[in-house]
Order: sequence, then structure tokens, then C-alpha cells
Amino acid sequence: MKLLSLSVLLTVLFLTGCSSFKVLDPKGTVADLQLNLFQLSTVIMLLVFFVVFSIFVYFTWKYRETPERRQIIPPYVKGNKKLEVTWTVIPILLLVILAIPTIKGTFSLEELKANGEDPLVIQVTGHQYWWEVHYPEQGITLTNEAYIPVNRPVAFQLTSADVIHSFWMPRLGGKKDLIPGKTNTLTLNASKQGEYKGQCAELCGASHSYMRFQVHAVGDREFTKWIEKETNGEAADQLTPTAKEGKKLFISNCLTCHAISPAERSKGPNLSGISDKERIGNVLLNSDENMERWIRDPSSIKPDVNMPPFPDLTEEDLNALSTYLSQLEE
Repeated sequence: MKLLSLSVLLTVLFLTGCSSFKVLDPKGTVADLQLNLFQLSTVIMLLVFFVVFSIFVYFTWKYRETPERRQIIPPYVKGNKKLEVTWTVIPILLLVILAIPTIKGTFSLEELKANGEDPLVIQVTGHQYWWEVHYPEQGITLTNEAYIPVNRPVAFQLTSADVIHSFWMPRLGGKKDLIPGKTNTLTLNASKQGEYKGQCAELCGASHSYMRFQVHAVGDREFTKWIEKETNGEAADQLTPTAKEGKKLFISNCLTCHAISPAERSKGPNLSGISDKERIGNVLLNSDENMERWIRDPSSIKPDVNMPPFPDLTEEDLNALSTYLSQLEE
């Protein structure tokens, strides 16, 4: 029984570290600094642990109870100034060793915020349970994703529409809370191109774990092309007859909450390019069948979501809506 309990405990401890987030693989200036500080603090803590643990084991063994010592009362020792000074000074020195790069790094990050050349401003609003990403200078609004150029500071202006959330991208570094009625700024930059996952790091409700997002770091030329595509591109209205029926249903049922153009802002998630998303609502794999399930009753899939169910829609209506949304490309 003890062996089984130990096995279960070790398995649980092992699985707690399983994640798709590569926390110790930085791809940004802030993340590099944080990893260096993490490694330094880990080395210091391990050093202290091994020294203290070794002394503990040594004295436990040396002064263990034996038949010969049971009747012996050791002499009283009032103190040892040399030892007391030593174990007081050493922790202070270790703290100084850790504090110097920490303070230096903190000021360097402040300089990045203040002196960053032409930072890209992105406004991020946290909702239960999705992210609204708005580019105020470009007039572009996205849902659960952001595009940023590499090697350029990005100022994420963070706020919340409901409860407290936390914006976290471990590979780019930094984590900051989104508080209703207040705007916090998190300045980051990506040093390499790639797709970086993010997550809400503050328990914000029943579907907190589904509150994920992606950041696409691209080159300057590709970023410029993406901006032009989002601001100037007009999708051709080449819908199938079924999709045209779905568009009518969308306008009458969904347009009050959702937008279908990145140039528009809406109360609910912007559905521009939803056909290219990997998942629906960050939960279901993107398919026509799952889209119909989502439209019918989203709260049964993503608890506590604000989108209402549509139980009165017929199978034909659901199919038409799903077909229309599957043709909404970026």
C-alpha cells in the first residue's frame, strides 16, 4: 500500500510539469533576463541546500544517541561569535550576489520601455474567456492572437472588461495582471520568428484553462504585408447558396455581438478568419460538426461562457451557419 501511494505521488508530481509551454526556452530579451536570474537563484539555493543538508546529516550522525551516550549530559555552550558572524554574513553576501543582477536587469527593462524606438502599441482586453487584441494605430482587431515584428519593442496595454486576468507569454517573458478600470503596460520583444503560446495566469472562472492565445512573431517585411492585407484586403463574396443562407442567419442572430472584419470592433469575439483557426473557442477542433455543436450550446462545451445557446435553430440552419463561417477567411 505504501509503495502504491508513493508511486501515485511521484506520478502526480511528474505530471504537474507536463505542459506545452516551453518556459525555459526564451525567445525574447525579457525572457532571456528572467532565465538568467532563475538560473542564478537556483544555483544559490542548491548551494545553500547542499551545505545545510550536509551539515545536518553530519551532526545527526555524529551526535546520534548510542548506549554509551545515554547517561552523558553535554556541557552548556553559550555561543560562538565566529560561527554566528559567519552564518549571518554568508546569507547577506548571497542576497547581494542575487540582488545586483536583479536590480540591474529591472532598470534595463525600464530603459527598454522608455527608450524603445518606435514601439508597437497593442491594446489587449481580457474577457471571460477570450482575448480582444486591438491595434489602435492600424485599426485592426483580432481574437486570441497577435502579430508582432521581431526585434522591435511591443507595448501591450492591458485592461479587463470583467474580472482580473493575467497576461503571460513565458517564451517572450513577463506576466502582468489585467485589472478592470486600469491599464497596465507590459513591454516585450521577440528575438526570433515563431509562434509563441500564451495563457491567462489568474484564475478567472470556470473556463479559465481555455483562455489561451498565440503570438506570431514575423519579420518586418512580412508584418508590413500582414498589416496591408488586414487593412486593405476585401474578401470576395463568392459564397455558396448554403453559405448565403448562413450569412442571412448570421446577420439576424449573431451580428449584434460579433464582427467579421478585422477593421471592426464588437462586444463578442471578432470572427474574421475563423476558418483558419485551429480550435473553436480554444476548445474544439475546428470542423463543421464541432461548429454546429458550438452554436447549438456553447456553455455545455465551455462552462460559464457568455454566448447564449440557440436551441431553436434547425439542422439546416446550423449547417448553413457552419458553412458560412467556414468560408470566413482572413
